[in-house]
Amino acid sequence: MTAQTPKPSYYDELVGNLDAANSFETVRHLANDIGGRFSGTRQEDQAAAWLQQQMDGFGYQTKINQYHGPATTSSAVVRSPDTTLYPGPTWIMRAAGNSRMTGYDTPLSGEVIWINNSGAGAADFPASTTGKIVAINNVTGAALNTAVVNAVAAGAIGVINMGTGSTAQGAFTLTAAAAIPVVSSADVQSDTIKELVCAPGPDGSVFAPHAGGTVGPTQNGPWCAGQKKLTLTIATETVTANTAATVDAPGLATRAVITAEKQAVGDVFDTAPIVGMGGHIDSVFSSPGAHDDATGEGIWLEVARVMKSVALDKEIRFGGFGGEEQGLTGSTAWGNDHLYISSDTDNNPLTSNVVANPRTQSAEAKRYIGQWQMDMTGTTYAPARLWALTVDGKPNRVTDEAFKAAQRSGITTGPGGYFDQCKLSQSDHVPFHNAGIPAALFIHIDYRKAANGQCATGTGSNCTGCSYVTEPAYHTARDAMDNVSQVHLQEQLDIIGASYIWNALNKVDVNVTNGSGQPAAGASVKANCGDGVRDFGMTDATGYLEVRVPHVTCDFTVANAGGTAAVKGVEVFGDKALPVSLTSANGSAGGTVSATLALTIGTPAAFAPFTPGITKTYEAATTANVISTAGDATLSVADPSSVATGHLVNGTFSLPQALQARARNAANTGTAYNNVGSSAAPLNLLTYSNPVSNDSVALQFSQLINSGDALRTGAYSKTLTFTLSTTTP
Repeated sequence: MTAQTPKPSYYDELVGNLDAANSFETVRHLANDIGGRFSGTRQEDQAAAWLQQQMDGFGYQTKINQYHGPATTSSAVVRSPDTTLYPGPTWIMRAAGNSRMTGYDTPLSGEVIWINNSGAGAADFPASTTGKIVAINNVTGAALNTAVVNAVAAGAIGVINMGTGSTAQGAFTLTAAAAIPVVSSADVQSDTIKELVCAPGPDGSVFAPHAGGTVGPTQNGPWCAGQKKLTLTIATETVTANTAATVDAPGLATRAVITAEKQAVGDVFDTAPIVGMGGHIDSVFSSPGAHDDATGEGIWLEVARVMKSVALDKEIRFGGFGGEEQGLTGSTAWGNDHLYISSDTDNNPLTSNVVANPRTQSAEAKRYIGQWQMDMTGTTYAPARLWALTVDGKPNRVTDEAFKAAQRSGITTGPGGYFDQCKLSQSDHVPFHNAGIPAALFIHIDYRKAANGQCATGTGSNCTGCSYVTEPAYHTARDAMDNVSQVHLQEQLDIIGASYIWNALNKVDVNVTNGSGQPAAGASVKANCGDGVRDFGMTDATGYLEVRVPHVTCDFTVANAGGTAAVKGVEVFGDKALPVSLTSANGSAGGTVSATLALTIGTPAAFAPFTPGITKTYEAATTANVISTAGDATLSVADPSSVATGHLVNGTFSLPQALQARARNAANTGTAYNNVGSSAAPLNLLTYSNPVSNDSVALQFSQLINSGDALRTGAYSKTLTFTLSTTTP
């Protein structure tokens, strides 16, 4: 490992801070804690409010817009107070519109009894039905009404109609209103209930065919005669479409749109360019919506976190749009309010403004550099690759910049590569494209181009001959956390997030010439912008280097074998051209020593296998070589990770005892072990009061394992940053 001296460029540093673990946690919260976010329901509003809370905490200016929803929806939130439910702790089910609505905050609670029958006769319900939630095998229409009547007569407090499809049945009502909640589940929820209440049969199965031709356990059969305890809570609620409403109120179906922005430095009149990014909040009914599209929120929220404190000359804007699954209603309504010249004819905050005819791009829309829009960005589905899809199938600034970011990260692009571009509408990039803004849909999917490779063809939502295949969990109750890959989320951050960051920073066009006015290739470009010297790279064969920086004032140093030039006090407030001329000078013979801090680390240190149940201190070691031409220097180590800082980790598990380190050389043979610190408080290992060349250093590590420490199967590790620094260059 070689210490980075000077610091990396702003772009490299910001992109290096993008952490998919944070994106994954966002997806988990939306899909598990909140659950399915069908547009217009309480869950969509909860997701918008939670995203607003996160962005408020980052210091962004936020707003939630609500727009009318077109449908009345009766739904149920089902949880268990004492049992882990698959595929997540929060289930969203359909509720009969004329059954009991408990209210979201006042759920009923009861044990579940599965009768494994249709409930067509009173005899289907045993005496133990009283006070329980009954689960019946899937029936509809009049048969469901009969089953509910019989369940009520038997003392049931709720009915779950066990589904056989990948999603819950559509909106439904009973022949006669019911005084208890009646809800309908999807197959994965039904199967989970069966597995939790029934013991396996003699062949180990629960509801696969058993000997004698019986399909699944039966109430009176040998395998489910004594059902295990499963407690569920059911909260039912109806939201009602009401286009006449003028204010938001509980029970009103709306489309939630959360927007958050960080204004450009000094942009009091809102004239700075805008760089936009977003995803859609909502999911289809009964789906946890982990991949579609909690992953999109996970990407933009992490980019917003990394960019929260950066001074910029562009406005960065993020958005979560509701109603995407119902025809892009949220983004379309928001676009009508913001992207066109329009008027608010009814002063109704729930109705989007009336767009002028013919449509005219608003001043706000003209400020947009582009819209990076995500939808499904990280499935575990093996055939999926990353695509940038545009409404017209043509590349634009957003797709071009994303390709460049991918290439900077070593990701293959173009036909046959991991990342490619083609055509598709059907998502929230459409309103931005229609308003004349470069926009792309970034999606991780098994997309197939036409045989001729043509994308800008056809008049439909896709190009002629193009198609795509979604993962099996798409738009089902199984779109949960096991449908999301943290590895793929990191890939998307390194492409989508990186290209967004690149465009949010200012561009400095550095053009370097030698004393004869010819392009100076291979010239190193460094600058100190008030936070330490940063290395921006080297000029190409034409003497050009594109540098990206925030709102700063920098002292640039440009050098190659032909000379050195220092350009001080360069104010970078917006994009800037920086011509630099290198000149040579005559002088007496002599020699110079360039400023050097070099640190080389040997092979990674490896502890012997940890043994659980035994108190023991393990040790490991590697080597380092130090070269310093500075007046003094300090060798330090830090754990840059925010996850279990200073501790070895194994996936989501970490060792209780801190990792310790020390360094010894010929002049320091008695140094002691100390805990490895964070990047903000690194552990100093050795100090040098004079220049040194090829100092051989032993880097040693100590890890205490107590007899009571729990150990998880697998490898424990942590990437550490060793730094050689100086205060006297």
